[in-house]
Amino acid sequence: MYLKTNFKTLKISITVLLLFALIRKPTDSWAQANIADVVILNDLLNWEHVNRTCLARDCDEHVNLKQLQQINTYMNDEADPCEDFHKYACEHWKIEHPNEMTMAAVAYKQITKKLLEIFEDNKSEFKAELQNNAIYRKLNDYYKVCKENEQQNSSILWLYLNELNEMGFLRPSENPSWLQTYKELQLLMDNPYFWRFSMEKLTKSKYILTIDKPENLNETNITIDLYETLKNFTTLSLEELQTKFLSLENRINEIIDADCASKCVPAETLTYEELLQKQTSINWADVLSNFQLQSKDNVTADSIETLENLFAYLNRQDSHLLYVYNLFKFLSHLESDKLNFLDNVHSPYKCVHHMRKIFDLPMNYLYEKVFYSKIRTESDQLIKNVFEELKQTFAEIVEENQLKFADRNKKYLMSKLNGVSLNIGNLPANVSDDFYQNYLQDYQATNNFYLNHLLALKHYYTQQLSLGSSLNDNAPWFSFESLDPFVLDSISTATYFSVTNMITLPFTYLQVPFYSPQFWPPLLYGDLATTMGHELIHAFDPGSLVYDSGGKLAEMEFKLISKNWHYKNAIKCLNHKPTEFLDERVADVSGSRLALLTFKRKYFFSPSNAKMFFLQYAQFFCGNADNFGEFHAQDSTHDIDGVRLNYTLSHSSEFAEIFGCPTDSPMNPRTKCQLW
Repeated sequence: MYLKTNFKTLKISITVLLLFALIRKPTDSWAQANIADVVILNDLLNWEHVNRTCLARDCDEHVNLKQLQQINTYMNDEADPCEDFHKYACEHWKIEHPNEMTMAAVAYKQITKKLLEIFEDNKSEFKAELQNNAIYRKLNDYYKVCKENEQQNSSILWLYLNELNEMGFLRPSENPSWLQTYKELQLLMDNPYFWRFSMEKLTKSKYILTIDKPENLNETNITIDLYETLKNFTTLSLEELQTKFLSLENRINEIIDADCASKCVPAETLTYEELLQKQTSINWADVLSNFQLQSKDNVTADSIETLENLFAYLNRQDSHLLYVYNLFKFLSHLESDKLNFLDNVHSPYKCVHHMRKIFDLPMNYLYEKVFYSKIRTESDQLIKNVFEELKQTFAEIVEENQLKFADRNKKYLMSKLNGVSLNIGNLPANVSDDFYQNYLQDYQATNNFYLNHLLALKHYYTQQLSLGSSLNDNAPWFSFESLDPFVLDSISTATYFSVTNMITLPFTYLQVPFYSPQFWPPLLYGDLATTMGHELIHAFDPGSLVYDSGGKLAEMEFKLISKNWHYKNAIKCLNHKPTEFLDERVADVSGSRLALLTFKRKYFFSPSNAKMFFLQYAQFFCGNADNFGEFHAQDSTHDIDGVRLNYTLSHSSEFAEIFGCPTDSPMNPRTKCQLW
């Protein structure tokens, strides 16, 4: 066991390593080490023995030294890593990033700034690359109108309504159709408040329209600003309108909650032609006209009786009230989106940030074209090599079979493992520029920003709603994830998708501080391997294990695995300290172990390599949130970063050994939990 050291020397040793680099490269101004800190040259914790093998063809040592300098800046050497490793590794992060909540948010901003260069930088290399590119020209037209948008005296929401009328949408009449209004808005947002009809990936190669009742409506809260726009369409006061809306929502919720109260019909899959012939009171051809379905296309229908009751109720209501309610739902949805410039200030940065949401796919294409394509061949091969190493380690874990699964269970696990795929950059696989040009073919920017924004929303949702139609070639859409424009920065880091059995590494992740093909092994495996290990384990967490290699439900196989006593006991151990996010905890603990085992099998696990590995792992979890409420506002699917990091490493015996943590200290509990 390695003896516990004076941890101030760990930070000093990083500074010494940087100083050694300065001696060799005295002109590198970026690595200005504080020489006054170097007061002890003994007990350097063997940092000079860090594995500096270069996995890339051309190795740049300065990328690594700069990363070490950043780690050094974030560390608090007064903290005890055996008491609180997050505090030790990340305490000073918030000084460097006072306005960001998470490291993922910092990474998202970095990519946004790089994309801004494409539109603002007049470098000849960018111009030569893009001057004849149709995708760039369309996006640049949108960008210029956004940036040059003048401040308006009118309400921004009112301007959006004006442009909707120009599009032929939401034109009021004496007896407006609630259904027509709802269908028009369905082309501008995904907010199923009267029904839940959506296009879903059923398997790795099939989309299907799902028909279901909506979720319960949240209570309406009409803001004064929003009412100022709505009052142009109603004679009711704000209080009267709110009362009417609440009454409407309460009755809708009652109908939803009554579903299956007397007789529950299971969901069924049928063709669109069969649905049209089904004896119901709903005119399906009218209701589903946005989806471009063909007679033999499949749909999954559930809660049709509830939908019939909802439609009957809505058809009895005051048509004008429903018209105003539809307007309210759209405008409140728009108003809640932080990227719609409701403050009326359009900076170049905000325009690009906005465009990343509205044009996620073509903006990723531009980033690939200008930046990542220059390193893709070498970088992708390195990433794939590490990924295959992780899969091999997991295969060995399955073969060792410490959970004592039956052969049938092991066969299922191995089949799923072999089917896990990797998308680097979140772009469609095996497509040419023609794919992107065809995607944007029907979109054309005007000289009006608000109209451009609405047309972009219509373009996105029209394409999404058509994915279930057999008229289209949808093959490329299964190989990446198309992100909803109203979803916040949800794919800033790697993600696992159970239906496609695919791990996505977005461009936001593929940059320092998380990743560089130039990183030394402890840095590379400390983040890239732990991140891919985390996502690989998600394929085998309690929530995703029910999906097989092809993305189909395999309930019997999952039931057999989950009945295993050792499996149940491991899950119980991990949830002994309860969490809402058990799947994430499984992925954290087992994913970091998977990466660590993979690293140890390939490289000597010296104190130097080990400490650098754990410190690099911590970088992802550095953040500004001091409580769950703050953190939850940006990330509602994970425990707070500090909790995640400390819990994960407290269940690593290697961490406790390397840092010399006493038994029963916070970072070295006597009982350690692990699933895989």
